[in-house]
Amino acid sequence: MRALPASALVIGVLAVSTAPVLILLTGLDPFALASWRLLCVALLLSPLALPRLLADWRGLRGRERLLLLASGVLYGAHFGLFNLAFFHTSKESVVVLLAVQPLMAAGIGAAWLDEKFTRAMLLSSLIATSGLVLFVWHDYRFDASQLVGDALVLACGLAIVTSYSLGRVLRPRMSLPGYLGALYWVGGLTTLTAALIAGDPLSGYSNDQWFWLIAAVLVPTLVGHSLFHYVVKYVPVFYVNLTILGEPIISLLIMYALRDQYVVFRESTMSMEQIIGGTLLIAGVAIGLTMGRKDRNAIRASAKPEVTT
Repeated sequence: MRALPASALVIGVLAVSTAPVLILLTGLDPFALASWRLLCVALLLSPLALPRLLADWRGLRGRERLLLLASGVLYGAHFGLFNLAFFHTSKESVVVLLAVQPLMAAGIGAAWLDEKFTRAMLLSSLIATSGLVLFVWHDYRFDASQLVGDALVLACGLAIVTSYSLGRVLRPRMSLPGYLGALYWVGGLTTLTAALIAGDPLSGYSNDQWFWLIAAVLVPTLVGHSLFHYVVKYVPVFYVNLTILGEPIISLLIMYALRDQYVVFRESTMSMEQIIGGTLLIAGVAIGLTMGRKDRNAIRASAKPEVTT
């Protein structure tokens, strides 16, 4: 993995990790929050993105245009469903079920993008998932009444993995500003439609809610998600989603640090078991990225033609 995409991946995870914290602090209805986040970023990027998007659009074939629209709709669905899940399940369940996301990415990558599922992927997934489960084991309780919320987490994971996979196909054919412009506008209009249908209020918020909403627009959305869409051109979707497993760990650490300042985080805990689990997860991610880099280097080396004299 090249240095710039790797750095972007790390910064992206740190930025996106603030999303669950800010979602809870805003207290906004799920589809309203999603539409504000996406459409605000779309407007911010428009001066740069729209001219590039128009040029890119003319160069795409009909099927690629449909894939681009589908990627945007799925991207918006991810935002809306992720917000909605917090109303129907516990944050511990969200954390546990996120462990499925890299496996979804591996399956889609192997079936559609011809990305091989290697031993490095399997080993890193097992280690990272073990750490993730250990991190929330003390607080996790299965609750049949939360099955709808759990299903929403799985659905939003599948939506973002599929969107990233479509990005792997489209990004080599499009500029980054053009691709981001399409995703944010299509995703934002998708969630705005959902907000209007659901009756989510789009205004009338308190000053605190506006403050946290602006933070949610700028940090996890504009910075975090945009960096992920830059990275997918260079990194298999499995590794992008494996790295994202660090998001809930960092999010829960932030919630724990803020537990005395905000009532919504008052029950956040941090035990030695959680510290060990978090360390194990980070180790799994690091092993996956390191071994994955070695695998890709070996593949490139073996593909070089022999030089004869």
